[in-house]
Amino acid sequence: MSQNIIFGGEASQYASFRQHTQDAQSDEGFSTPTAAKNCSSYVNLDNEEEAPRTERRIFWTQEEDVRMISSWLLNSTDSSCGADRRIEQYWSDVEVTYNETTPSHRARNAKQIKDRFHKVNKWTNLFHSAWLKATMVYNSGYNDQMWIEKAHAFYLEDNKNLNLGPFVLMEVWNTVKTEAKWITYNNSLRAARKKSATKGSVNENEVDTQGPIDLDELDDELPRPMGQKQAKKLKFAKSKEVEHIDLDELDRFSKIQDEQNANRLKVLEVQQKLSSEKMEQTKLAHLAAKEQKEARKLELESRMFETYNHLLTKDLSLMTDEEKLDHANTMKCLKRKLFADN
Repeated sequence: MSQNIIFGGEASQYASFRQHTQDAQSDEGFSTPTAAKNCSSYVNLDNEEEAPRTERRIFWTQEEDVRMISSWLLNSTDSSCGADRRIEQYWSDVEVTYNETTPSHRARNAKQIKDRFHKVNKWTNLFHSAWLKATMVYNSGYNDQMWIEKAHAFYLEDNKNLNLGPFVLMEVWNTVKTEAKWITYNNSLRAARKKSATKGSVNENEVDTQGPIDLDELDDELPRPMGQKQAKKLKFAKSKEVEHIDLDELDRFSKIQDEQNANRLKVLEVQQKLSSEKMEQTKLAHLAAKEQKEARKLELESRMFETYNHLLTKDLSLMTDEEKLDHANTMKCLKRKLFADN
C-alpha cells in the first residue's frame, strides 16, 4: 500500500471493520474490492455527467450511510494504513472498504462516496452541535432521551434558513458522536470556514450556514503533517548536532549546577539550624510554664498551711454552735488537702 496521507491517528473501534467486511463477503456473496474499485463494473448512479442513470434511482439507505461513515473512520484512524497517503489514494481506499460489504449492484465510486460523506457529515455535525447545546442548557434532571428530544428541537430552530427538515440520521450520529477523529475533523472545518470568512467579505455570523468545506481543498492553507522521510531526516540531523557539543559550554553548565547544589545545601543547613533553635525555645518555654505552675501550687499550699495553723489557735469557747460546726468542717477540708498522703 502506498504510504502518503493527510489523515492519521490511533486505531479506533472501527479497526475491526475490515475483518467484518471479509466475513460479510463470504456470507452474502458480495463483490470483491477489486471488482468494486473498477468503475466500469457498475453504473454511476449519482452523477448525471459521468454515466446515464438506470430507470430506477438508487437512494442511500441509513445502513449504507453508517457503513460509509465507518469506512471513513477506519481509513482515518487505522495507523496500519500509513500516514502519508494522497487525497486520491485516501478516498480510493474508502471506496474499497465501503464496497467490500456492498452488493455489486449498489456499489459506489470514490466521488459518490465523497459527495455523500460531506452531505451526511454536515447534517450530523449540525445535530451534534444542537445536542451539545441541549446538554449545556438543560443539565438538571434531564436524561439522555430528553436531551436528544431537545436537540431535535434546536436542530430545526437553529437551521430554519437551510430548510433541512427533521434529523433522521440517528444511527450515523450514534456511530460518530464519541469518535475523536470525527470531532477533530469538524472542528478543523469550522476553523477553516472562519478563516475564509476573515480573509473574504463573508459575514462571520453567516459562517456556520455555509455549505460544507472539504479539508482536501484547503491544503494550501492548512499545514500538512510531517511525512515519515522528513521526520527521519530531522531526527538524524538532531543526532548529528548532539555529536558536536561545545565542551566549554558543558563546563559552564556543570559549574552552574555545582553552585546551585551548594546554595541548596546552605539553605538546608540554615533551615535545620533554625528548626533546632525553635525546638530549644519551645522546650525552654515548656519548662518555664511547668516551673511557674509548680510555684503557684507551692504558694497555694503555703497559704493553706497558714490558714490551718491560724484555725488551730482559735478559741472555740467563744463560738456559737453553728460557728463551731463550720470550724470543724473547714479543718477537715484543709486536712484532706494538706495531708492526703497520710
